[in-house]
Amino acid sequence: MNSLTKELKLERALLRLQAPKIFCRFLDYIDNGYRRQWFHTIIADQCQKLIEGKIKNLMVFMPPQHGKSQIVSRCFPAWALGRNPDLKIVGCSYSAILAQQFSRAIQRIIDSKEYQCIFPNTYLNGTAVRNEAKGYLRNVDLFEIVNRKGFYKCNGVCGSLTGTPVDIAIIDDPVKDALEAYSPVYRDRVWEWYTSVLLTRLHNDSKQLFIMTRWHDDDLAGRILKYEPDNWTVLSIPAIRESLNDGNTFDPRNIGEALWEERHSLENLKEQETRSARMFSALYQQHPTVEGGNIIKETWFKRISRTEFNKKFYGKSIVFFVDTAYTDKTCNDPTGIIGTCRAGGNLYITCATKVNMKFPDLCRFIPKFVMQNGYTYRSSIRIEPKANGLSVIDQLIEYTHLNVVATPSPKESKETRLNAISPYVECGRVYLVEDGWNGMFIDEVCGFPAKPHDEFVDLLCYAIDYHRRQEGTPRDEDLLRDFL
Repeated sequence: MNSLTKELKLERALLRLQAPKIFCRFLDYIDNGYRRQWFHTIIADQCQKLIEGKIKNLMVFMPPQHGKSQIVSRCFPAWALGRNPDLKIVGCSYSAILAQQFSRAIQRIIDSKEYQCIFPNTYLNGTAVRNEAKGYLRNVDLFEIVNRKGFYKCNGVCGSLTGTPVDIAIIDDPVKDALEAYSPVYRDRVWEWYTSVLLTRLHNDSKQLFIMTRWHDDDLAGRILKYEPDNWTVLSIPAIRESLNDGNTFDPRNIGEALWEERHSLENLKEQETRSARMFSALYQQHPTVEGGNIIKETWFKRISRTEFNKKFYGKSIVFFVDTAYTDKTCNDPTGIIGTCRAGGNLYITCATKVNMKFPDLCRFIPKFVMQNGYTYRSSIRIEPKANGLSVIDQLIEYTHLNVVATPSPKESKETRLNAISPYVECGRVYLVEDGWNGMFIDEVCGFPAKPHDEFVDLLCYAIDYHRRQEGTPRDEDLLRDFL
């Protein structure tokens, strides 16, 4: 026996001794070709703390294709059942099919000779190693540990768990794609399932383990952390390190380095970011909102004081845009209003507000608001004829002397329109007149689409599109002077 072979055998023997007690060594032992990275060790160590009772609930946020499911959804249940064959584990994912794939992988690990060598008391009905046990369930959805109380049950998110007590609940990505992530209906559905189904199956000593890529700040993880942040240990590892003060003292990388260069190079990650900064920020950096904004960034907006604006542009006509809301009680969307002025090739947003009012009150409010915010005989109020917009238009035209115009309804989605006008904002041509509404406006526009309301998004798109169309119109002497 040469020295290399002897060394390999000794290493294998050491792995066999350590694997039952140390989860990260179990990963190396159960798959001889596994190439554990430093962040895999961090995840494994946190999972071990969970099983040992040092932490109760764990969330792991990591970019796609970096090995988190292999550790948490395939290997961890097998290792946990080896240490305690009486555990009752439920594994959930966005689809029952994916959850079943994890179940099959766990069963293959438990059936393996390597596993049986270190955990001989944990085996399944029909295993190639032990086939004498009868009467214990084993299928793709549920398998029981022979002669013990433990089992593993897989489930699609929003599926039933009636009658199933749970010691460890594992959720591996409850959201399939962007359509689900940005659907408030689906997010509410997942939240209702979590609170009314999964949580009802837990007991005082139950543990929860979630692994996710963040799509939305109101996703399941976001809602849970909003209500009970102190009850969870959160491990969030970005694909590219952004700061040395990110709280990840375990991270050996310098700023700007990729998490797994050999598999997902910095060059490829940057290409992903170029394709969609918003998606990259969510899926790869675990930030549902890009720092400073999603499609629109806060730093793109310029500011001007009210005094300076009045000094420079006194007498300029103000154009108001109104996004009306339905008035029935099932809808909580407010009506949004902004005032705008174009001068010097730039767009100035002079005022903004939101109100929740029924139709009669809204029709009384709009004239008062515009008159208080610079309406003159050269101004106009432009309202999209949606929701109760057409009725508001008719009412204002009939009972006031205001210049009210119906704006054409857009055919493209909000996201498409916001992307279309984003270069106009990015080049510094949109100014906010400093006032108390600035923060509310910035938060919504820069947070889109991860915010519950988007009236200001619509109004910004209307305003930029309208004023850009007016550029060069011979009848508007003020706008022509801007280009002389």
